[in-house]
Amino acid sequence: MLAYLLPQFAAAEEAASEASHISPWWYGGFTLVVLVALVLVTVILGKGRPHS
Repeated sequence: MLAYLLPQFAAAEEAASEASHISPWWYGGFTLVVLVALVLVTVILGKGRPHS
């Protein structure tokens, strides 16, 4: 399992260093947009009520 995870970790670290010029505010804004979209989908599909 370690042989599977190690290359992915290395790739993620390399991608993070390449994207270091992007402001952390963009990541926070993107996360907020995704969260709001998920809440809207949940409310619209569930009509605001929990399933019984």
